[in-house]
Amino acid sequence: MGKPQVAQKGKEEACTSSLKKNVFGGHGIVGGQIGLGAGIAFADKYSDSDRVTICFFGDGAARQGILHETFNMAMLWQLPVVFICENNHYAMGTSVERTSNVLDIYKFADAYDMPGDSVDGMKPESVHHAISRAVNRARSGGGPTLLEIKTYRYKGHSMSDPAKYRTKEELEEYKEKDPIEYVLKVIKANNMATDEEILAMNDKIKATVEDAVEFAEKSPYPDVSEVYKDIYVQEDYPFITD
Repeated sequence: MGKPQVAQKGKEEACTSSLKKNVFGGHGIVGGQIGLGAGIAFADKYSDSDRVTICFFGDGAARQGILHETFNMAMLWQLPVVFICENNHYAMGTSVERTSNVLDIYKFADAYDMPGDSVDGMKPESVHHAISRAVNRARSGGGPTLLEIKTYRYKGHSMSDPAKYRTKEELEEYKEKDPIEYVLKVIKANNMATDEEILAMNDKIKATVEDAVEFAEKSPYPDVSEVYKDIYVQEDYPFITD
Protein backbone atom coordinates (compact mmCIF):
# COMPACT_ATOMS: atom_id res chain seq x y z
CA MET A 1 0.00 0.00 0.00
CA GLY A 2 2.98 2.32 0.49
CA LYS A 3 3.06 5.38 2.68
CA PRO A 4 -0.30 6.57 4.05
CA GLN A 5 -1.63 9.86 2.72
CA VAL A 6 -1.45 11.30 6.19
CA ALA A 7 2.34 11.44 5.83
CA GLN A 8 1.97 13.49 2.64
CA LYS A 9 -0.22 16.05 4.37
CA GLY A 10 2.53 16.85 6.85
CA LYS A 11 2.81 16.50 10.59
CA GLU A 12 1.45 19.99 11.24
CA GLU A 13 -1.91 19.07 9.68
CA ALA A 14 -2.23 15.43 10.54
CA CYS A 15 -0.95 15.00 14.08
CA THR A 16 -1.81 16.26 17.53
CA SER A 17 1.80 17.36 17.97
CA SER A 18 3.96 19.72 15.96
CA LEU A 19 7.47 20.88 16.81
CA LYS A 20 7.08 23.61 14.21
CA LYS A 21 4.14 25.04 16.15
CA ASN A 22 5.62 24.21 19.56
CA VAL A 23 2.89 21.69 20.35
CA PHE A 24 4.38 18.60 21.98
CA GLY A 25 1.24 16.47 21.99
CA GLY A 26 -0.42 14.35 24.65
CA HIS A 27 0.75 11.43 26.74
CA GLY A 28 -0.61 7.92 27.18
CA ILE A 29 0.30 7.77 30.88
CA VAL A 30 -2.12 9.64 33.13
CA GLY A 31 -0.22 12.62 34.53
CA GLY A 32 2.94 11.78 32.59
CA GLN A 33 2.87 15.10 30.77
CA ILE A 34 3.27 17.02 34.03
CA GLY A 35 6.89 15.95 34.42
CA LEU A 36 7.55 16.38 30.70
CA GLY A 37 6.16 19.91 30.82
CA ALA A 38 8.61 20.82 33.55
CA GLY A 39 11.41 19.19 31.59
CA ILE A 40 10.69 21.30 28.52
CA ALA A 41 10.59 24.40 30.72
CA PHE A 42 13.94 23.41 32.25
CA ALA A 43 15.45 23.13 28.77
CA ASP A 44 14.18 26.61 27.90
CA LYS A 45 15.59 28.10 31.09
CA TYR A 46 18.91 26.30 30.59
CA SER A 47 19.22 27.76 27.09
CA ASP A 48 18.23 31.27 28.24
CA SER A 49 15.10 31.23 26.09
CA ASP A 50 12.12 33.48 26.80
CA ARG A 51 9.68 30.67 25.99
CA VAL A 52 7.06 29.53 28.50
CA THR A 53 5.63 26.00 28.66
CA ILE A 54 1.87 25.52 29.08
CA CYS A 55 1.22 22.08 30.61
CA PHE A 56 -2.37 20.78 30.60
CA PHE A 57 -3.81 17.95 32.67
CA GLY A 58 -7.20 16.97 34.07
CA ASP A 59 -8.59 16.76 37.58
CA GLY A 60 -8.05 12.99 37.51
CA ALA A 61 -4.36 13.36 36.70
CA ALA A 62 -3.99 15.76 39.63
CA ARG A 63 -4.09 12.67 41.89
CA GLN A 64 -0.80 11.36 40.52
CA GLY A 65 2.34 11.57 42.64
CA ILE A 66 4.34 13.01 39.76
CA LEU A 67 2.42 16.25 40.19
CA HIS A 68 3.88 16.83 43.65
CA GLU A 69 7.40 15.83 42.66
CA THR A 70 7.23 18.14 39.67
CA PHE A 71 5.76 21.07 41.59
CA ASN A 72 8.57 20.85 44.11
CA MET A 73 11.27 20.84 41.41
CA ALA A 74 9.56 23.54 39.35
CA MET A 75 9.49 25.89 42.32
CA LEU A 76 12.97 24.98 43.46
CA TRP A 77 14.36 25.84 40.04
CA GLN A 78 11.82 28.58 39.25
CA LEU A 79 10.94 27.04 35.91
CA PRO A 80 9.00 29.03 33.28
CA VAL A 81 5.93 26.77 33.19
CA VAL A 82 2.20 27.25 33.68
CA PHE A 83 0.42 24.16 34.97
CA ILE A 84 -3.23 24.13 33.91
CA CYS A 85 -5.68 21.70 35.47
CA GLU A 86 -8.82 21.47 33.35
CA ASN A 87 -11.27 20.47 36.06
CA ASN A 88 -14.46 19.07 34.56
CA HIS A 89 -15.42 17.76 38.02
CA TYR A 90 -15.62 14.09 37.00
CA ALA A 91 -12.29 13.03 35.47
CA MET A 92 -13.20 9.89 33.49
CA GLY A 93 -16.30 9.29 35.57
CA THR A 94 -15.57 9.80 39.26
CA SER A 95 -16.32 13.10 40.97
CA VAL A 96 -13.62 15.14 42.66
CA GLU A 97 -15.54 14.83 45.92
CA ARG A 98 -14.98 11.06 45.90
CA THR A 99 -11.27 11.21 45.15
CA SER A 100 -9.84 14.17 47.05
CA ASN A 101 -10.17 15.79 50.44
CA VAL A 102 -9.12 19.05 48.79
CA LEU A 103 -11.88 20.08 46.38
CA ASP A 104 -10.16 23.24 45.11
CA ILE A 105 -7.26 21.78 43.15
CA TYR A 106 -5.49 25.13 42.77
CA LYS A 107 -4.76 24.97 46.50
CA PHE A 108 -2.28 22.15 45.81
CA ALA A 109 0.10 24.94 44.88
CA ASP A 110 0.08 26.29 48.44
CA ALA A 111 2.26 23.43 49.69
CA TYR A 112 5.08 24.66 47.46
CA ASP A 113 4.53 28.43 47.78
CA MET A 114 3.52 28.38 44.12
CA PRO A 115 1.07 31.00 42.87
CA GLY A 116 -2.29 29.35 42.21
CA ASP A 117 -5.72 30.52 41.12
CA SER A 118 -9.20 29.25 40.29
CA VAL A 119 -10.52 30.32 36.89
CA ASP A 120 -14.03 30.26 35.41
CA GLY A 121 -13.43 28.08 32.38
CA MET A 122 -16.85 28.89 30.97
CA LYS A 123 -15.78 32.48 30.30
CA PRO A 124 -13.04 32.85 27.64
CA GLU A 125 -11.99 36.30 28.89
CA SER A 126 -11.31 34.96 32.38
CA VAL A 127 -9.15 32.19 30.92
CA HIS A 128 -7.28 34.64 28.70
CA HIS A 129 -6.47 37.06 31.52
CA ALA A 130 -5.43 34.31 33.96
CA ILE A 131 -3.06 32.67 31.47
CA SER A 132 -1.62 36.03 30.41
CA ARG A 133 -0.76 36.87 34.02
CA ALA A 134 0.83 33.46 34.59
CA VAL A 135 2.83 33.58 31.36
CA ASN A 136 4.11 37.08 32.09
CA ARG A 137 5.15 35.96 35.56
CA ALA A 138 7.03 32.95 34.19
CA ARG A 139 8.68 34.96 31.41
CA SER A 140 9.90 37.59 33.85
CA GLY A 141 11.58 34.98 36.05
CA GLY A 142 8.74 34.56 38.56
CA GLY A 143 8.54 30.79 38.17
CA PRO A 144 5.56 28.47 37.75
CA THR A 145 1.84 28.96 38.35
CA LEU A 146 -1.00 26.50 38.86
CA LEU A 147 -4.31 27.45 37.28
CA GLU A 148 -7.39 25.38 37.99
CA ILE A 149 -9.72 26.10 35.10
CA LYS A 150 -13.17 24.90 36.11
CA THR A 151 -15.11 23.68 33.11
CA TYR A 152 -17.60 20.97 32.19
CA ARG A 153 -18.17 18.32 29.52
CA TYR A 154 -21.68 17.61 28.27
CA LYS A 155 -20.98 14.15 26.93
CA GLY A 156 -19.47 11.10 28.56
CA HIS A 157 -15.72 10.60 28.69
CA SER A 158 -16.00 8.18 25.77
CA MET A 159 -18.67 6.56 23.60
CA SER A 160 -19.03 3.80 26.21
CA ASP A 161 -19.69 6.28 29.03
CA PRO A 162 -23.43 6.88 29.71
CA ALA A 163 -22.51 9.57 32.27
CA LYS A 164 -24.99 8.34 34.86
CA TYR A 165 -22.87 9.78 37.66
CA ARG A 166 -24.55 13.20 37.32
CA THR A 167 -28.11 14.48 37.11
CA LYS A 168 -29.88 15.82 34.05
CA GLU A 169 -30.60 18.99 36.00
CA GLU A 170 -26.89 19.58 36.58
CA LEU A 171 -26.15 19.04 32.89
CA GLU A 172 -28.79 21.52 31.79
CA GLU A 173 -27.54 24.06 34.33
CA TYR A 174 -24.06 23.97 32.81
CA LYS A 175 -25.43 24.17 29.27
CA GLU A 176 -26.86 27.55 30.23
CA LYS A 177 -23.25 28.66 30.82
CA ASP A 178 -21.93 27.33 27.50
CA PRO A 179 -18.82 29.34 26.48
CA ILE A 180 -19.76 29.43 22.80
CA GLU A 181 -23.22 30.83 23.51
CA TYR A 182 -21.67 33.27 25.98
CA VAL A 183 -19.20 34.54 23.39
CA LEU A 184 -21.95 34.90 20.78
CA LYS A 185 -23.93 37.08 23.17
CA VAL A 186 -20.87 39.27 23.83
CA ILE A 187 -20.14 39.58 20.10
CA LYS A 188 -23.69 40.57 19.27
CA ALA A 189 -24.06 42.92 22.24
CA ASN A 190 -20.91 44.79 21.18
CA ASN A 191 -21.67 44.68 17.43
CA MET A 192 -18.42 42.83 16.74
CA ALA A 193 -19.93 40.76 13.93
CA THR A 194 -23.22 40.43 12.07
CA ASP A 195 -25.37 37.31 11.96
CA GLU A 196 -24.23 36.79 8.37
CA GLU A 197 -20.55 36.93 9.35
CA ILE A 198 -21.10 34.49 12.21
CA LEU A 199 -22.95 32.12 9.86
CA ALA A 200 -20.08 32.33 7.36
CA MET A 201 -17.57 31.42 10.11
CA ASN A 202 -19.70 28.46 11.18
CA ASP A 203 -19.95 27.24 7.58
CA LYS A 204 -16.17 27.54 7.16
CA ILE A 205 -15.53 25.54 10.35
CA LYS A 206 -18.06 22.89 9.33
CA ALA A 207 -16.43 22.54 5.92
CA THR A 208 -12.98 22.20 7.51
CA VAL A 209 -14.20 19.41 9.80
CA GLU A 210 -16.00 17.61 6.99
CA ASP A 211 -12.85 17.81 4.84
CA ALA A 212 -10.78 16.31 7.65
CA VAL A 213 -13.26 13.45 8.13
CA GLU A 214 -13.34 12.74 4.40
CA PHE A 215 -9.54 12.72 4.23
CA ALA A 216 -9.33 10.30 7.15
CA GLU A 217 -11.93 7.92 5.75
CA LYS A 218 -10.33 7.86 2.29
CA SER A 219 -6.75 7.48 3.55
CA PRO A 220 -5.27 3.97 3.20
CA TYR A 221 -4.04 2.05 6.20
CA PRO A 222 -0.29 2.44 6.80
CA ASP A 223 2.08 -0.27 5.68
CA VAL A 224 2.76 -3.05 8.20
CA SER A 225 6.41 -1.98 8.36
CA GLU A 226 5.34 1.24 10.11
CA VAL A 227 4.81 -0.82 13.29
CA TYR A 228 8.58 -0.99 13.80
CA LYS A 229 9.39 2.59 12.83
CA ASP A 230 11.01 4.72 15.58
CA ILE A 231 10.85 1.78 18.02
CA TYR A 232 14.19 -0.01 17.63
CA VAL A 233 17.68 1.47 17.25
CA GLN A 234 19.14 1.00 13.80
CA GLU A 235 22.11 -1.38 13.52
CA ASP A 236 24.36 1.17 11.85
CA TYR A 237 24.61 3.38 14.95
CA PRO A 238 28.33 3.84 15.81
CA PHE A 239 27.93 3.16 19.54
CA ILE A 240 26.50 -0.34 19.01
CA THR A 241 29.02 -3.16 19.33
CA ASP A 242 28.75 -6.88 18.90
